[in-house]
Amino acid sequence: MTDGNEEIDRVERATQVLDAAAKQGFRLAALGGVAIRLLAPSARPGGPWARPLADIDFASVSADRRKIETLLLEHRLEPEADFNLVNGHSRLRYIDADGSHVDVFLNEMRLCHLVAWQRRLAAGMRTLPLPELFLTKLQVHNAEAKDLGDLAALLQDAKPADSDLAILLRAVRNDWGLWRTTSANLQRLVDEPRYQAAQPEAQEWLRLWSSGPFSLGWRARSTVGDRIPWYDTPEED
Repeated sequence: MTDGNEEIDRVERATQVLDAAAKQGFRLAALGGVAIRLLAPSARPGGPWARPLADIDFASVSADRRKIETLLLEHRLEPEADFNLVNGHSRLRYIDADGSHVDVFLNEMRLCHLVAWQRRLAAGMRTLPLPELFLTKLQVHNAEAKDLGDLAALLQDAKPADSDLAILLRAVRNDWGLWRTTSANLQRLVDEPRYQAAQPEAQEWLRLWSSGPFSLGWRARSTVGDRIPWYDTPEED
């Protein structure tokens, strides 16, 4: 890799691995900034939501772990042995030639909220399915500008089908904490002028988010509100 082509190389590097996984018929898909680049032209170099890509994140399932380990070694990625020993049931980490991380999340991502994909991720998918990909950005409490920019890019360029939106609505109508965090992030898009291009979609989603029916668990948790924390605090890597 060269410094001048760092951002392009992240996507190219990930694409090489994704192509190999698809050819071998197992489940591996991009998430994070690489996935946003693959789906959203507005997040690519020159677009309004372009940003540096510091690393590569993949999603997979634990049943394909051994195949993934073999594949990443074939692509000259160095396993971070101590990290994988402790976390390998849910997450693998590799180091690329330039020292950057390549992380593989297995079955789910547990950060501020749980996002699971084990039943929906299929071989050949280049990115995480749209509902889950949206949730990886929407679920971040105190989201940074890069997360909101990625979310804006998805709202502009990768509008979900009705069936995908139904999955999102089912998730937030069953989990008050997830609803609370995702609503706050959508409201930030609506309130901050820099996200004007994504505001019509964000406003419509907020309208849908406020409609029911909500589950019994959602309604019970809503009575407590913000008096107790509704999100987890991820550990720093």
